[in-house]
This record gives sequence, structure tokens and C-alpha cells, in this order.
Amino acid sequence: MTDTKRKGSEPEQFTNQPAAVSEEEDLGYIELADDVIAIVASLAALDVPGVVAMSTGFREGISNFLGKKSLAKGVRVKVTGHSCRISVYVTVEYGCNIPEVAMKLQKKIKSSVDEMTEYTAEFVDVHIEGVRRREKSALEISFNNPDEEKQGTIFN
Repeated sequence: MTDTKRKGSEPEQFTNQPAAVSEEEDLGYIELADDVIAIVASLAALDVPGVVAMSTGFREGISNFLGKKSLAKGVRVKVTGHSCRISVYVTVEYGCNIPEVAMKLQKKIKSSVDEMTEYTAEFVDVHIEGVRRREKSALEISFNNPDEEKQGTIFN
């Protein structure tokens, strides 16, 4: 008797809740292109201090030559189910600790891909393709060479 009385006095939110969940499951299938995961990984890699640029392979170099710019350059992704393996090809800044930068890259890319895509980045392979000096900004150039910057300014 308490069961029937309980069902009648309870609001219908408990009986409708499983139906709402099943409706959401029936909406369709969500699939991300490999390029989406590669773009997330590339942008995350560029946020790591010590990374100067993403390296391009031969195939990507030809695409860039033909005018096709890719935000996912320097990243290769292999997806299996809801997990993926990511290979990142980067150029690092001269003077940085390369193993430390590589570890930061792995952690940053893994967390970004896991959070944004809900795919699990099982492996993040880092390939250091080169070492380069960071380009100086206009402000740094003006401090180092004050005479050069004065030419062509309104303060002459």
C-alpha cells in the first residue's frame, strides 16, 4: 500500500527521467574528424614555453607551397575507437631544456585533447625536428639598437 501511495504522491520527474535519458541517446552519433584532434593538439603545443614552431613534413610542405595552410601542421593522429595516438613534430627554442619541454608538451597535449574532445590521448610522441633562436620582437630590437629605430620615426 505504501508503494502505490508513494507513486501517486511523487512528482512525475522520477518516472520521466529514464525516458529523457533514452531520448538523448537516440539523437545520433558524434564523430570527430582526425583533423579536429590534430588542431587541438597543435594549438596546445604552441602554448608550451620553449616551442618555437610546428615542423612540417614533406607532404605538408607541398601543401603549404600550393597555398593550403593547415592549423594542424606538425601533428599526426591515429584514432582507434575513443582513444588516439598523437605524434607531434616541433622546433624548440635554443637554450631550453629539451627533455623538460617534451614532457610539458606531452602533458599539455594529453590534457587538452582529453578535455576538449573526450577522446583519450593514450600516447603523445614528441619529435624534436630542430632548434632555433626565438625571433626578437620590435621592442627588443629597439632596446638593443636604439639608433636603428630612430630612423623613420616622428621623433627625428
